[in-house]
Amino acid sequence: MTQTEFTAGPNQSIVVYMSGDVGAEIDPAAMYQAIAKDAEQRALAGWRIVSTAAEPVRHAGTFLGRDGSGYETKFSVAVVYANA
Repeated sequence: MTQTEFTAGPNQSIVVYMSGDVGAEIDPAAMYQAIAKDAEQRALAGWRIVSTAAEPVRHAGTFLGRDGSGYETKFSVAVVYANA
């Protein structure tokens, strides 16, 4: 997972966490576990999560013999942090 951080005004930051494309269905629990671990470290410095938003980045196509439209193989989560 990679992360990119942007300053968003005084005492506010936006961090975009992006999964790698593993070519298989993503595991959201693993992604959110990594985000929670990072947020726990940020909390030690007074940073708190204000909001989150998830965005699918890559969608697998259908495969012969499989029903449905495929699954997400890559996604990102934007987290807004504030420091009071």
